[in-house]
Amino acid sequence: MQPAVTVVIPVYNTASYVEQTLRCIMGQTLREIEILVVDDGSTDDSPAILARLAAEDPRIRIHTQPNRGLSEARNAGLDRAAGRYIYFMDSDDLLEEETLACCHEKCEREQLDMVFFDAESFGAPTTDAPWLDYRRAGRFADRVYAGAELLGAMLDKNCYRASACLSFIRLELLRNAGLRFYPGMLHEDELFTPQLYLSAARIGRIDRPFFKRRVREGSIMGAAFSMRNMTGYLTAARELRRWAAARDAATRRLIGRLTARFLNPAARNAWALPLRERLRIARALAAYPGVKAGSYARLLGKRPLRKLLRR
Repeated sequence: MQPAVTVVIPVYNTASYVEQTLRCIMGQTLREIEILVVDDGSTDDSPAILARLAAEDPRIRIHTQPNRGLSEARNAGLDRAAGRYIYFMDSDDLLEEETLACCHEKCEREQLDMVFFDAESFGAPTTDAPWLDYRRAGRFADRVYAGAELLGAMLDKNCYRASACLSFIRLELLRNAGLRFYPGMLHEDELFTPQLYLSAARIGRIDRPFFKRRVREGSIMGAAFSMRNMTGYLTAARELRRWAAARDAATRRLIGRLTARFLNPAARNAWALPLRERLRIARALAAYPGVKAGSYARLLGKRPLRKLLRR
C-alpha cells in the first residue's frame, strides 16, 4: 500500500539530536507514512541510533551513503520516496505531532500541490535574529494561491522564507517539474524553494508554526559568514536566472526581485572577508542590477568602487 507521506531526513553527525527528531516523526498522528533516513556518512553515534530506532519502527528505512552534503542526501531520499506527498525534515529539529495529518488532509481536500506553514526558533540565544523570524500568521487568507501570486505577495510583505522544511509537497509535482536540490552548495533552499513555488498551480496555507527550528552552535546556520556562504548565494542567483530565462517576463521579474532580496544582505554580511574575496564578490554582483549601492559600500568599505574593481 502506498504511504500517504514520505518524510526524508538527511543525517550527518547529529547524534545529540537525531533520536528526538526521529521520535517526533514516529509520533505523528498520521500513521501511514514512511520515514526515509539518509545517513550521509556520519562518523559519530548517529548510525547506531538510527539502527536501534529502525528496529523499533518498521516504517523507518535507512539509506547509507558517503558524505556528499545536504542536497545530495535529500536527492537520495527524493529518488527513493514512495509516498503521495513528501516532506523534508532536518535531523536536529522538531515537528508538532499533528503536522503531517493536517497538511495531508488539507492537500487532499483542496487538491493542492503543496501547503506552507510557519516555524518557531529555539535553542541558542541568537533566536531573535531577523533571519530566524518565520512568523507569517494573519498575513495571508485561507484560500488557494497560484505559486507566482503567492511568491510575489510574500516578497511584497517581506515574509518570504526559503526553508524547504516549511513546505509539504505533492511528490508528483517535484517529479513532473524535475526539481532537485543543487549539489555541493550552501543555501540550497534559496534555489529550490522559488522553483517549487513557481512550479505549483495550487498552494494552500496553514496558519500555525508547526516546525521548530533548533539554533545551535556549530550548525550551518550558526557559523560565521564565509566565502562558501557567498558562493552559495551567487550559485542560487545564477541558477535561478538561468532557470527563469526560458519563462515569461513576469517570472523573470519575480526572480530578479527574489535574488536581490538575498544578494543584498549576503553582500553586507561579507564585509569581514579578505579584500581579494570581496573584490571577487563585487565583480560577480555586478551582473545583478538589484544589488544596491549601499551593499557595495558595506562590502568594500569607503574606497572608490571603480578603483577597486580595476585592480
